[in-house]
Amino acid sequence: MTSPHPGGPRADDHESVRRTRLAQRLAEAEPGGLLYGALVSASVLITASAHIEDYQRVGLTTLAALTVYWLAHAYIGAQSMQFDGDSRHALRRVASALGHESSVLKGGVPAIAVYAGSVLLGADNANAAGFAAYCSVALMVVAGYLAAHRVGRQGLALALDTSMAAVLGLLVIIGKVLLH
Repeated sequence: MTSPHPGGPRADDHESVRRTRLAQRLAEAEPGGLLYGALVSASVLITASAHIEDYQRVGLTTLAALTVYWLAHAYIGAQSMQFDGDSRHALRRVASALGHESSVLKGGVPAIAVYAGSVLLGADNANAAGFAAYCSVALMVVAGYLAAHRVGRQGLALALDTSMAAVLGLLVIIGKVLLH
C-alpha cells in the first residue's frame, strides 16, 4: 500500500486497516448470532443471580439457557432450509444448522467466562453477573462500531450507530438494577 502522506503511511491509516480487517472477521463470524448469544447470557446471568445463591447453579442455568436458544435457532434454521428448497434429509439439515448457529454459543461464552472469572476472584453472584453484563454491553458497542466502520460511517453517523448498538445492552443493565 502506498501512502499519499510524505514519510509513509500515517498511524491512523494503519488503525483504519486494522478496524476494517476486524470488521471483516466479525462479519464472517455471524455477528447476529454472536450478539444474540451475548444478550442471552447477560440477561440470564442477571436474572439467575438475582434468584439463585449458588454460583455454580447460576453458571449452569445460563449455559443451559444458552444451549436451548442455540438449539431453537438450529431448529428454525433447519426448517427454513427446507422451505428454501433444501431437500436434504432432516438430520443433514439439522447438523448444518447446528454448525451455522454455533455463533449463538460463541457469543454467550464471554459473559459466562467473565462471570466465572469474577466469582473465582471473589465477587459475589450479583456483582459477577453485573460485570459480565457490562462486558457484554462493551462487546455490543464494539460490534456496533465495527459494523458502522465497515459501511463507511464517519463522524456523527459513526457515533450515532455505535451509540444505538449500546441501547439494548443498556436495557439489560437497567433490568439488572430493577431486579436488585
